[in-house]
Amino acid sequence: MTRGSTLFRRSAGTALVAAAWALSPAAAGAAPGELPGASASPAASAYRFHEDHVLGTSLDATVMAADTAQARRALEAARSEIRRLDAVLSGHRADSELSALNANPADEAAVSHDLFAVLASAEQWRARTDGAFSGRLGGVLALWQAAARDGRSPAPQQLAEAAAAADGAAVRLDRDGQRIQRPAGLVFALDAIAKGYIVDAAVDAARRAEPGIRGLMLDIGGDVRCWGEAPRADGWQIGVADAAQPADNAAPAARLALQERSIASSGRGARDLRIGGEAFAHIVAPQDGQPMQRSASATVIAERTADADALATAFSVMPPEASLALADTLPGVAVLLQTADGRTFASRRWRAGTATASASAGRDAPRLWQTAASATAAAPWPKDYLATIAYEVPKIDAESYRAPYVTIWITDENKQLVRTLLVLGEKPKWIDSNYVWWRRYGRKMTGLDTIAKPTRQPGRYTLSWDGLNDDGQPAGQGKYLVHVEASREHGSHTYQSFDLELGTAALEKSLPAKEEMGALRLVYGKGS
Repeated sequence: MTRGSTLFRRSAGTALVAAAWALSPAAAGAAPGELPGASASPAASAYRFHEDHVLGTSLDATVMAADTAQARRALEAARSEIRRLDAVLSGHRADSELSALNANPADEAAVSHDLFAVLASAEQWRARTDGAFSGRLGGVLALWQAAARDGRSPAPQQLAEAAAAADGAAVRLDRDGQRIQRPAGLVFALDAIAKGYIVDAAVDAARRAEPGIRGLMLDIGGDVRCWGEAPRADGWQIGVADAAQPADNAAPAARLALQERSIASSGRGARDLRIGGEAFAHIVAPQDGQPMQRSASATVIAERTADADALATAFSVMPPEASLALADTLPGVAVLLQTADGRTFASRRWRAGTATASASAGRDAPRLWQTAASATAAAPWPKDYLATIAYEVPKIDAESYRAPYVTIWITDENKQLVRTLLVLGEKPKWIDSNYVWWRRYGRKMTGLDTIAKPTRQPGRYTLSWDGLNDDGQPAGQGKYLVHVEASREHGSHTYQSFDLELGTAALEKSLPAKEEMGALRLVYGKGS
């Protein structure tokens, strides 16, 4: 499903105003225990956390708390709930309760409260979206995964038969006994709603564990829940990724301020399957098992993240007009659609409450630092060329592991700063451990709290450079250096760089993994 990351900051636009609503059976069936409100307490500060390799993607959180200890306790309560529910709802773990249900040859089984709640919610959204959302597609997805391993596309007839069998299966849910009846062989795949359910439950767990926190924003791979007091008075600042520019540091397609809301995105991206050199969308149509064709991304705002998660998937396969019509009938729901052919559609509430970035892109594009760049090269940067850098934060098994602070920047051949592409970690007391960058160029940055976007693979990031310097001026062709620096608390410090001579010819370069950083790959060329 979805992804988000606090890789760059910028000012936000107007707030989205939407009515409160809770349709999700997952919310209605939540475990007992009233959640506390934001209690009177000393002034809160924002404490930000980032962690990779969480539910197959990354986690970003901002906790409004009185001190670091309180913020960390709230986060650990959320992480404990995430770990618990991963063991229940994961379709990728052989030891999860969902995997056990799928492998159970009996046509009836008793399940836990959480698994029942997610199955019930999935079935309700299947009915409400006329089948556009389905949690029954495990068999169809297995055909695609096998095809990717074998390097061949699955047979359309085979996909259609598997999709028809799933659609026609008789499924009965007994809420009183928390039992489910379904034909043997029906495989549930709940990722498109389970991650949102886990986000909701994790936020609720943090609030129960630490009633004194004033606010919390939790983002797991782009599924985002915003509660309570935000760092800025007008709400939590959320950007929406531009489907046409998938790099993590690209300007958002829209920006908004949320209060007591959730947002989730689905679409093309890192989760796509590659078969024979061709990319296929990982979201398939329940009607025939074919990958979605119309949508590049669907971003949904709702009260609960589970609902936003499910609707973002449904709207990815529905025609845009049908998606907008359904969104307008659901209290509190708003949607922004970006289609594969470059068009944008927005529902009534979205149009009423958000400001797009395109109207001010020229004067309000993300700018991290006002640092003097090198002299512009004589030859201009080739039209439509990009330099794309892919890098990975590796998973390191270590006691007291903390995510590394990562900085990536570009200088000219005289080591004069041209462009800062990434600073992961935002307070000087943290990022000055990347001392090569900090001593020469480092400054504090402010802006968005997170970006809602389709889920990326765990620990993998993509940045792009369009040939402009940090002042928005052309840097031109010439010789450059790409610098990559990472350091980790209780870990080590890594610094690498490589030369680039950028002209009119396409090129590729790579660096091997080293200590705190995985392998890096740079591709330069038209539309890279």
